[in-house]
Amino acid sequence: MNRQQEYQELMLELENTPDEMTQMSGRTKTRARKRSIVRYTVAPMGTFMVVLLMIMVAVNISSTVAYALERIPVLRQIAAAVSFSPSLSEAIEHEFIQRIDLEQTIDNITMRVEYVIVDQRQLNIFYTLNSPVYNYLNSWRPSVRCANDGTHLPVSISTGSHPLETGAIRQTVINFFDEQVPDSLIFEVLVHIVEAPQMSAPVPAPAEWVHTEPDNLISFVFTLEFDPAFTEQGEIIYLHQDFIVDGQHMILTSVEIYPTHMRVNLSAGPGNTAWLRSLHFFAENERGGRFDTISNGITAFGTADSPTMVSHILHSPFFAESQRLTLFIEEVEWLDKDMERVRVDLAGGVAERLPEGVTLDEARWDGQSWHLSFAVIERAENHSHQIFGQTYFNEAGDDFAFNTWSTGMRFHSSSEYYAPNVFFVQFALTNFPYDIVYLTPSYSRMSRLGEPIALRIK
Repeated sequence: MNRQQEYQELMLELENTPDEMTQMSGRTKTRARKRSIVRYTVAPMGTFMVVLLMIMVAVNISSTVAYALERIPVLRQIAAAVSFSPSLSEAIEHEFIQRIDLEQTIDNITMRVEYVIVDQRQLNIFYTLNSPVYNYLNSWRPSVRCANDGTHLPVSISTGSHPLETGAIRQTVINFFDEQVPDSLIFEVLVHIVEAPQMSAPVPAPAEWVHTEPDNLISFVFTLEFDPAFTEQGEIIYLHQDFIVDGQHMILTSVEIYPTHMRVNLSAGPGNTAWLRSLHFFAENERGGRFDTISNGITAFGTADSPTMVSHILHSPFFAESQRLTLFIEEVEWLDKDMERVRVDLAGGVAERLPEGVTLDEARWDGQSWHLSFAVIERAENHSHQIFGQTYFNEAGDDFAFNTWSTGMRFHSSSEYYAPNVFFVQFALTNFPYDIVYLTPSYSRMSRLGEPIALRIK
């Protein structure tokens, strides 16, 4: 394909002019505010050829325009990577995305931080790993630190952990709790080389459940700086609405609306018999626009002094410019206060009490550690959820912790599923010589409301 054919295809596919090309026309933009985008579906052929000729000339005389066109495939990959998120897709459509363009090469591996989508509370980092030698590379334990003193920041980080082909866009999502996103921070990613993944392989056998950290990790460290036009965006609506759900007293304290997400902040009444763990809810504006619970990533935040999840995450109505907004609660997940710990007889293979929909599948002793497997009924097709916290106890009250577990389907020798609507959670109690363990459930039950509870936000 020659250069003219390449740019003709780009012109047919693109709906908006790249920022760098628009800037050449002398018009200025504020990327952090919503734009009025006019799309023309029909244009005279003469006009099209003039525009195409202008672009071809600009490409040959301007490195800025050429670079803008080179970035188009990267932006397409990012748009595809966030297609599950209406909030991030809207952010990209409204050009709420900052180019970073930082690159490092270590041991035949090049990491490039391409773009970020950032606001006051959330940071989405998009980067690539490339190598002329290795086909598959795995990102391992991304972290962020303060740019001033190098201390780790109190954040929640979610990222894909499976190996991807070199060149693929990778995303790390960082949620800030009490603090706002700083003007700059240090972003570190550990990378290791893996063999080509066996996507059709069954879940590992119990003997392989114990996880070990990979060898020869390569560290990439970047200092990221953010445009205040993005990090200052957001709206906080202070409320104090009392309501009763499933017999429990809750208070809607405030709602935070950012370009990347919306946070619904709640507190619990002192007489409640259960801790709030999660909500299935949505918001709706005056035009019928619906903003659902996020389906991928961190869905709620808690505090260290209570099991209650106090902040719950929805897709954002930021770019919808809603005049009225109402919250509708449909389902509530609770942890009953008498189920903060559950006793499991490992030797006997019996659990006295487990969360709703969970059964003990296997407890196996290998001479040093216990390996546990739990069968869990799916709440939605091909979806899993967390059932236990990482802390567990012996009968004397000594605490222990595991930091890895696997979730998947169990296969028979015939390669048929064990059950069509069940997934399995497996983890090891490493060097745990006791026959009794007390696990900490993430929840005890789910309550589905007959009629949704409606709460007016604005």
